[in-house]
Order: sequence, then structure tokens, then C-alpha cells
Amino acid sequence: MEQPIQTDNNPANRQPVTTGKCPEEELLNNKLAELTKEMNQFTYIVSHDLQAPLRMITGFLELLEKKYGDKLDESAKQYIGFAVMGAAKMKNLIFDLLEYSRLSSDTNEFVEVDLNVIMQEVKEKFLPAIEETGALITVDHLPVVMAKKAQMVQLFQHLIGNALKFFSAEMPEIIITLREENAGLPDRKGFWVFAVKDNGIGFDPAFAEKIFIVFRRLFSDETKYSGTGIGLAICKKIIGLHGGTIWAESAVGKGSTFYFTLPVKL
Repeated sequence: MEQPIQTDNNPANRQPVTTGKCPEEELLNNKLAELTKEMNQFTYIVSHDLQAPLRMITGFLELLEKKYGDKLDESAKQYIGFAVMGAAKMKNLIFDLLEYSRLSSDTNEFVEVDLNVIMQEVKEKFLPAIEETGALITVDHLPVVMAKKAQMVQLFQHLIGNALKFFSAEMPEIIITLREENAGLPDRKGFWVFAVKDNGIGFDPAFAEKIFIVFRRLFSDETKYSGTGIGLAICKKIIGLHGGTIWAESAVGKGSTFYFTLPVKL
């Protein structure tokens, strides 16, 4: 932390001016730079070195089925099908892990982002699912915040996507509300509190913190609920990088509400 510059009109009482960083801060900065470098190397490994052999496995499995399919019995074909599906799942895991790891090394600048525009973009992306389920999405007028635009798109995509995925027998209803906290207090910066509420299947509140862990899935039926279980971990990381917090409240069969905060743009 930089030491404050001492100022005094009386030369006899004036203290030495210190503007350099303390050794502890230099050490922390060096460690942070080293961690960032390691993260970039990890991202490269995930995006290149792991995907190449996976493509080879998938390619040879498909070639095997195409060339020798007429000589294989149904059990053998089924085994190949399982292997292809497993490879596809691994591919999705790699891509999601890559998305997660890239967040920390994102060099895009914080800019003014109109979250109303972001929400419109997200709703357009999910238009087929919205029309298929008859989902009703109600959104308060959202603020302009200082943020990384692409990460705000990711954030709302994962939250809205989950609400559309884990719907109950009722018509899906998603309500996004907003309130401001600490507004006008001179000693505290204000922040926005967002709430994304749905009427879906909900979950046991005992898992309210665990759902933000990477690859933590609460529902094992992948045929009904697709995904790798990393979406909420990505949300948590994005909010953390923007100086906010995220948490959830839910009950089985009674829907869920995801809350998150973002600083008010000054």
C-alpha cells in the first residue's frame, strides 16, 4: 500500500515524503504476477494440449463405427456410442473449464455497461426456450454499471439459463428486481442488489453455498438437466472480480432466488 505523502507548512515539523511501495506489497504484486502467468499457461494447456488428444479419440471412434459398423453386434455399437458420448462430455468440461480460467486473465477494460441492453441480448439468445416453455420474464429497469461487458453477458446467461432449465410443472416465471443499498452515506460506497427469482424446482437450502463450487451438480439426471455444473462458479467469480458478492435462497419445490451485488457507478 502506498504511504500517504506528509504535508506541513512548518519546515521544522515536515516529515520525509515517501511514495514507494513497501516490500510486502512488492512481494504480493510479484506473487500475483506469477499466479497470473501460471493461469495463462494453464489456459493454453486446456485449450490446446487437452483438446488435441480428445479430438483424436472421438475421430477414431467415429471412424471405427463407420468402417466396421456392419461387422459389429449391437453391444459393440452401444459401447462405441457410450465412448463417443463420454468424449463429448469431456469436451464440454474442457470448454467450460477454459471459460472459467479465462476470467482472471481477461484484459478487457471496465466500461459503462447498460444492463438493460445486456438483458435484451440474453433474452434474444434464449428466445427458442422462452417460446417453447411459455416463460414469462419480468425485469426492473436496470442501471448502468462499470463492468466488463462480456462478463455481464456471461453472468445473466447462466442465471437466466438455470431458471429456464430447472423449471417445474408450472409455466416458468422469472422476476429480476433491483434495489440500492447505502445510497447517500458519506462513509460507504453504495451498491446495487439484484435478485433473480424463479418458480422452478428449487433445491435444499443446505446446498446454498455448495452450488457455487466448480462442477458441483445437484441433479444427476443429465438427460433431463444438461450441463457440467460450472455455471454458478463462473457467476461467483465474475461477481468477485467486480467487487460484489453472490448468494442464493431456495426450498425444494418452491423456486430459487439468486442475489448478487455490484458497486454503484459514481
